[in-house]
Amino acid sequence: MHKRLVVAAGSLILMGAHCKPTTIAEAEARGDVAWLQQNDTPSASAALGRLADGNPKAAAALTLRSSYDLEAFRAAWAAVGRGAPWGATMMHDALGDPKRADHAAAAMTRAGGQLPAFVPDLEGALIRLSATPQSANVSSALASVGPPAREAVERRLVDASTRASMCVGIASPQADDDAHKALVGVPPLARDAITCVDAVVHIAASDEASLAWLAARAEPGLLGAAGKSPAMPCARLHVAWVQAFGARPATDYPAMTVPLGYAVTRCAPQMDGVLADAIVRLPASHAIVVAAIDPFASYGDGLRATCAALPAIAGGRDTPIVRERASDALLHACKAPG
Repeated sequence: MHKRLVVAAGSLILMGAHCKPTTIAEAEARGDVAWLQQNDTPSASAALGRLADGNPKAAAALTLRSSYDLEAFRAAWAAVGRGAPWGATMMHDALGDPKRADHAAAAMTRAGGQLPAFVPDLEGALIRLSATPQSANVSSALASVGPPAREAVERRLVDASTRASMCVGIASPQADDDAHKALVGVPPLARDAITCVDAVVHIAASDEASLAWLAARAEPGLLGAAGKSPAMPCARLHVAWVQAFGARPATDYPAMTVPLGYAVTRCAPQMDGVLADAIVRLPASHAIVVAAIDPFASYGDGLRATCAALPAIAGGRDTPIVRERASDALLHACKAPG
């Protein structure tokens, strides 16, 4: 009888040992890689990542999973933060693989200060992916590194094949201020892409230093883009043009005509004081001020101060063409609606 009890107890122990885990914590405690691999959840991937620090099978499972699951890269990036070699190996390898590089970059954050070590990988990935739309996360990660990536960011801006992609990253919320400085510091040709124009406008919409650069030193075409874009608040556009008239020489005025027109068309009430002040204080601006006003457009009461100042041009000493344009504005654009 005693022997039968011992055998029965042993059988129960063996049955318990072969029961499958019922929770991720239990599977991790047992080191059950197969169970965690089948449990397709973020928590399972994180558990596999922790096991991978000492279990090559778990690292292999995550590498296999990385072909379709972003969570595998999050687990690998967490391992990089812990100093686990398998994590860095997996991230370096993935960034070298065009099919996985952008997903890998999506998991890379600035927390922990690990990004600088991956700058060469990110730059190489951006070069390889430049002809595809699958590079936004790579360029965003590169733009988020900060000063250690400045030279790489500038190289990608100067290179026409990667310029547009790099500017997508610079415009992203993750981008570091140093990437913004790189964008405004490169030669104008290195900003010659629509995504770069968009990046300048979006950054200047909230950053004071970028707005001051846009107003005083940027290509006039960028001022024009800011005037047209709803991403630039009209109040910020007012500030930009106050600074532009205060900082730019009169020789720049002809190139500012069209940009000023865009600003007036979209933001007449906010631009009213700018135009009126220019009429009074900057005689050299009269030509572009009247050219920016569409004489047959309806501004409502948006240009009240400007219309009050225009007679000084219409009856002044400007050229006949400028005086005629001012008169047209007074007769039509300044006419009270209704």
